[in-house]
Amino acid sequence: MKTTSLKRRALTAGVVLGAMGATLLAPSIAQAEVPNPLPAGINLGGLHLTPTSGDAGVTPSFTAASACPAGTNLANVNTIDLGGVEQTISTNVAGVIAVTPGFGAAFNTDMGTVQALAGNGGQESFLFLVDCRTGAGHGTYTDAVQVDYAADGSWQVHGSGPVQQQTTTTVSPATQTVAPGTNVTVTASVSPAAATGTVEFKEGATTLFTTPSGSGTFTYSTTGLAVGSHSITATFHAADTAAYSNSTSSVATVVIASNTLTATENIQVGVPQEQGVFTLTVDPGLVDMGTAHLTGTGDARHFHAEGNLKNVNISDGRDQTVPGWSVTGQVGDFTNTADATKKFSGSSLGWQPAVVANNAAANVSAGPAVNTGSTPGLTSATTLGGAQAGKGLGDSKLGAALSLDFPKGTTPGTYAATITITGLGGTPLA
Repeated sequence: MKTTSLKRRALTAGVVLGAMGATLLAPSIAQAEVPNPLPAGINLGGLHLTPTSGDAGVTPSFTAASACPAGTNLANVNTIDLGGVEQTISTNVAGVIAVTPGFGAAFNTDMGTVQALAGNGGQESFLFLVDCRTGAGHGTYTDAVQVDYAADGSWQVHGSGPVQQQTTTTVSPATQTVAPGTNVTVTASVSPAAATGTVEFKEGATTLFTTPSGSGTFTYSTTGLAVGSHSITATFHAADTAAYSNSTSSVATVVIASNTLTATENIQVGVPQEQGVFTLTVDPGLVDMGTAHLTGTGDARHFHAEGNLKNVNISDGRDQTVPGWSVTGQVGDFTNTADATKKFSGSSLGWQPAVVANNAAANVSAGPAVNTGSTPGLTSATTLGGAQAGKGLGDSKLGAALSLDFPKGTTPGTYAATITITGLGGTPLA
């Protein structure tokens, strides 16, 4: 590789969030790997990173063991790939200190952004090296180090030990209802499929079954569950915890129906038109969260976006002897539309409910605010608004200002989630 042909590019990234999801845009760059042969004159291992490993959110600093050549007055750390693309990833070191051994500075971005811009993502390696120069343009390479990335964005200095990949455990079906004595099967799927270990199925603190060692999918089958509702989770215990993390699934609900025998008869009655009805509709269209941006500092740095819930329209024409009403909302996980294994929790979404248009009596109220990142947040049915008993007659509109805070290391792609709005005509607002 001729180092004189290298081109320099600024380290930038764009982020767009829409359709109640997110798209992370990165430049199209050839798969980055460590060049072979290495650039002439480098001292592999002479560049030291602090820390030597971490997740995608870490922003390291560096020190160089070697002095720059005489006449140098500027130095920084770059990455290069097989396509001959050079990228600046550290703060410049300028002046006399740049030619002395042991000089250093901080990186100007986190390691997840470095990976996204220098490669295609996934399991790969990059060459980080010191560029000693005088002003603009490529100078002389000196110290270098190889950095290895795992598929989940975690990284390490080559040879410093294994990078632990994060696993994800999911269970299916999410809900099932069966008669007593029926064989019930709950399946746990562990990703990545290369991770081996056992899966422990539990109900609360009680272990129901631990599988033999394996990988990919694990099952628990039984006919012994008692009548009632059972909340079952699956925890993956990695055989090699240095290479793969443990992980626990969300809850699978199994309902064992009672032995009670039932029969049905059809009954009907007419309701006069003047009694009226209770209806709920929502304005059409997609919830647009606009453009996300990085915010915060250090470990608190994350992506943030804002938007507005489509109006929820309530019409209550019932007699006042009928109790008031309430409206709730509940959101699922944000899932990558191209890779369903990539997702982040719906608890990343928060809202500030509001009465957009009150009824004639002005006795409709908004529900409480829900902060982003709260538990369980909007992943559980949460009040958007409503009216107390005997109130809420006529037409009204509810809405909410939405905010979304999700991890900066989120895998690039478009993410979407569904929020379910439920009108409870017989449940008044407390």
